[in-house]
Amino acid sequence: MRGSILTLSVLVVGCAAQTGADPEADLAQSGDGALSWEAFLETVERDPGDPEGWIVDGDIPIESDKRLVDFYESLFGGEGALTVARYGGRDAVWSGAQRRALTYCVSTTFGSRHGQVVAAMREATEAWEAVADVDFQHASDEDRRCDASNGAVIFDVRPVRGASYLARAFFPYSARRSRNVLVNDSSFTVRAPLSLVGIMRHELGHVLGFRHEHTRPEAGRCYEDGNWRGVTEYDRASVMHYPHCGGTDSALTLSALDAEGAAALYGAPTGSAPPAPPPSPGTPRSGTAEGSVSAGQTQSYRPIDVRAGSTFRVAMTGSGDADLYVRFDAAPTATEYDCRPYRGDSAETCELEVPAGASQAHFQVRGYAAATFRVEVSWTAP
Repeated sequence: MRGSILTLSVLVVGCAAQTGADPEADLAQSGDGALSWEAFLETVERDPGDPEGWIVDGDIPIESDKRLVDFYESLFGGEGALTVARYGGRDAVWSGAQRRALTYCVSTTFGSRHGQVVAAMREATEAWEAVADVDFQHASDEDRRCDASNGAVIFDVRPVRGASYLARAFFPYSARRSRNVLVNDSSFTVRAPLSLVGIMRHELGHVLGFRHEHTRPEAGRCYEDGNWRGVTEYDRASVMHYPHCGGTDSALTLSALDAEGAAALYGAPTGSAPPAPPPSPGTPRSGTAEGSVSAGQTQSYRPIDVRAGSTFRVAMTGSGDADLYVRFDAAPTATEYDCRPYRGDSAETCELEVPAGASQAHFQVRGYAAATFRVEVSWTAP
């Protein structure tokens, strides 16, 4: 969430303060009306919480220069109609098992504010759990080593200073390195009706896959891009709508349509987490492969028969810059996939729950630049 919710003197990315002048009047544009790459770079900023990352749309992290180029190329070309993010042509949401075990830690580096953040996270998670079949779990034992390298939790909550945003989060498809909720020190001094709890409700909406509501054309301003799908009708009262972009709820509480949209994507709340399912039947298998690709070349492998509900994992290492793609029941393409880490090297991992109804996993390696690689694959055969 941007600091500009509280004060328009803070730098606004994508939605400028109203000064009587056209905020985009001096930005260079290409022939089709899109911002040039150079002008686009003037609208983004480095992420204070990740020296390799960028911040777009006020509080959305982009993990690398490579992903920023990908974001720019898709920014003006998408189409679409609470608003869910899209990834690889599909809704960006958590799988059935993951959504009921969204573990997190709250860093003790918050110091005297640690208890305040813990309480705000508890209230914010309970708000989403009350309207959807999701379960956030605070792993307090991990609070003392709560950073992006902690693999014992799904995400971490940490402080940051000097950011232009109040807080920023991530989407379900983000790599573990970027799965963090970073809380800027300005979040502790906001004026009512906004509060730290409201800020956390908004950021957890991103964690669940929801885009800013004002990216929809009905908002009339603060448009971001077309990489989304409308789940409900447009909602000015949404927790995901910036007030300074036409939103009507400065407290950032969940609206009736927020609840409807969350239930549509995740199911109605069950009241309690279901028991862990028994181990998936089937035969565990594994395999390895090695190869090399030139820039623009693709190496595909035969489909693998998998059992729904089991885990499919591909880990790639190597030199150069190769990209790993995984998709269930169809070969991945450049725009349709279930996993594409898209790092700036050849160290990439896809670990996915095989969705219900899927029976085959497809994977391939594409050369962003020349690369050599080794992949290790593990799965459960029917």
